[in-house]
Amino acid sequence: MICSGNCASCPVPLLFLAGGKRAKSRIKKEYTKPIQKKRLASQFIFLFITNAAFIFGVTGLIYPYFYCWEAPQATMSCPIGIMEHAVLETSIALALILTGTIFIVSSIFGRAACGWACPIGFLQDLIGKDKKKNKKGMSERDRKARYIKYAILAAIPPVVYITGTMAYTNICPIGGLTATIPILLLSPGGYTPTAFFIPKITLVALTIFLIVFVRRGWCKYLCPVGAMMGPFNKVSLLQIKFDESKCLKCYNCAIACPMDINMPYDNKSAECIRCGLCIDACPTDALKFGFTWQ
Repeated sequence: MICSGNCASCPVPLLFLAGGKRAKSRIKKEYTKPIQKKRLASQFIFLFITNAAFIFGVTGLIYPYFYCWEAPQATMSCPIGIMEHAVLETSIALALILTGTIFIVSSIFGRAACGWACPIGFLQDLIGKDKKKNKKGMSERDRKARYIKYAILAAIPPVVYITGTMAYTNICPIGGLTATIPILLLSPGGYTPTAFFIPKITLVALTIFLIVFVRRGWCKYLCPVGAMMGPFNKVSLLQIKFDESKCLKCYNCAIACPMDINMPYDNKSAECIRCGLCIDACPTDALKFGFTWQ
């Protein structure tokens, strides 16, 4: 979408208005319990930090979540972009910095950055479709579809190496959403579309559809950074602890889970984003956050 200067016919304000109303409703509905109030504050803080280059400049650090480093006020680097540069430049240093960042953050918090820090996760929480009341967790087809993000992650290095290009960045829908579209809106005359423009914008449209109509759809199926961090849920210091002696088998936790995990028994699932909705939904405090030594 390139600005034509015809403000009266522009759909962007209407999209923001519709999204804003939905977000306001979601905040009033979902962010009312103690943990969710803290999570909302955390998400706003990280949204600001993520886009605060006008204060901090470009820091040289790596986001521990998915966000484009070409966004107008991005403060850090995209993990996937760093991976691509490491392959293209055969840089062991970049590979070690990326691996160290993901390892340290994920070893402590698991995939909590997805639930507490990631702006794309925050966007999904605000405008995504309300979750169906489902006690059964994910279906077998859904479970298998979750492996798509791992396949994407595994494919990026060899494709980058073979093509000699930033293959994923060229068509990245999150880059399109957070960088390409904002730049087009802010400075339409200063943007020169490449051969990848149409594929990227097409993927942006499909991603927006997924975000709106499937609760946490990007996190579930397509996010390669989530695929990096998810396996650490099994061993991270921060865990969701389950006391079965207190459990009523009401499965309010499973109903509340935006990732459709088989709670409370699969509390170390690689799909868990540590959002704490299950904890807030439990009437007997059978679930709680805790570090492994507690």
